[in-house]
Amino acid sequence: MYFDNAATTIHKPKAVTDKLVEVISSGNYGNPSRSGHMLSQNSMMAIFDTKKSLASLCHIENPSDILLTENATFALNFAIKSLVNKDDHIITSTTEHNSILRPLYQTGADISFVDFDENFNLKYQDLPKLLRKNTKYLIINSASNLLGDVKDLDRVYDFARENELIMIVDSSQSLGLIDIDMGKYENSLFAFTGHKSLYGPSGTGGLIKNGNFPFDQVFAGGSGIDSFRETMPPSFPQIFEAGTANFLGQIALRAGVDYILNEGIDKINKKVRELAKRFYLGIEEIPDLKFYSKGPACLKTSLVSFNIGNIPSDEISLILDEDYNIQTRPGSHCAPLIHRHFATERQGIVRFSFSYFNTNEEVDRAILALREISQIYK
Repeated sequence: MYFDNAATTIHKPKAVTDKLVEVISSGNYGNPSRSGHMLSQNSMMAIFDTKKSLASLCHIENPSDILLTENATFALNFAIKSLVNKDDHIITSTTEHNSILRPLYQTGADISFVDFDENFNLKYQDLPKLLRKNTKYLIINSASNLLGDVKDLDRVYDFARENELIMIVDSSQSLGLIDIDMGKYENSLFAFTGHKSLYGPSGTGGLIKNGNFPFDQVFAGGSGIDSFRETMPPSFPQIFEAGTANFLGQIALRAGVDYILNEGIDKINKKVRELAKRFYLGIEEIPDLKFYSKGPACLKTSLVSFNIGNIPSDEISLILDEDYNIQTRPGSHCAPLIHRHFATERQGIVRFSFSYFNTNEEVDRAILALREISQIYK
């Protein structure tokens, strides 16, 4: 019973497995952009097919506005380190993952943080208070990996547009689970990962641009084109495509995206929310249980976060794993500012995150397990 899907989905559509096996075993796919022969061209066309499926899912017109990377962390590092200067001021939130926080800290730029309220909603009304003359970017996740919230991107974007800010969005916890029309957000960048709600292989992700940006190279090496330049080719996405990519995974990623397009993202979202609500309602009467995520009436993603009394989160997850074969995520979730907000730095938080491939029966067994564990510590 695997409930750590916000970290990665381990149950993939069969089509993803079949495609990955075919790409590896068929001998029909060479290194893209590194040769002119048919096998190299096969890979290039298959990767472009992945981009076309992603463009359809994200509602963008040009698949060439998509850079494929190893994960969202690479994409965010490319965007932040390429664009942000030391003299810039950045607005971000206390709900961010270290994939945003650490690259931002590394730039040396000045950073202001907007917090969230008791309902786990961003304090949008505080955004104007954080503006400065040198504010250049608004960098935020579309959904937290802990709170079960979904940001009002329309509201965030309106603020960014009114103040001539570039919006950079981490959509790791939402793409494939929530329908986002990225095409309507001009002057914006979206990072995503393939191994979570897109049901793709690990080592896949990317950056989607809507607008023109003065990118600088971040990482340099072979590009397959412009070999006599001393720097990476300046065009997007080539400026970030140094070295041989995980093209096998990138080709197989299309099968995960196509699965979502065929099933329907609203259908997928409805099921995972129903699973999360069922779980929430099943454990809410456990004595001394405290939630750190949205309740059933407002839940828009697939996760529920909680603690039971003062029991260390890693102890609960260990018992669930060893005694019940239930996999969850304890600890700090690479989201340090959320834990500082809740003062859970030492205890951590237990997170259940559900997938389209989980069942009601699995959820019910998890509820019973937590009830039994709470009795042990009573």
